[in-house]
Amino acid sequence: MIRLPIATLLLCLTFQVTGQSEKLPATLNPADTSRFLYEHSMRYVGSSTSIDMNYRYILEHLVELLEKHPEWTVHIRGHVCCGPSEKISTKRAKKVYQFLLKYGIEEPRLSYKGYSDFMPLVFPEKTEEDEEMNRRVDFVIHR
Repeated sequence: MIRLPIATLLLCLTFQVTGQSEKLPATLNPADTSRFLYEHSMRYVGSSTSIDMNYRYILEHLVELLEKHPEWTVHIRGHVCCGPSEKISTKRAKKVYQFLLKYGIEEPRLSYKGYSDFMPLVFPEKTEEDEEMNRRVDFVIHR
């Protein structure tokens, strides 16, 4: 099975090709170095929209990065697996948005949107693991 990401990450992205991990260089679009995908994302169980506190370290690290770089903005992207559900993906992104606001990141620096199942990391989804990979929130940082 080949797992191909929609976008590459800032530092590197590990993905599986026939069971082997490979590193790729990073940016969303090699011609545009002003945007990158944050190297961590948050996973969800089923149709849950709650932030799993096991992922709190990701959000705290993101807050630290944003405090160090006040010129950066973040677009929070919610995703689902197994068919369209803009409502769930939007709720996931909005809850992360509200968390970042609570921790002092200014509203003008944040945006969010639910992308339903339009940006899968794994396609087609053949296993529960594939579905888990696609149920996520990720972050596009603009510098």
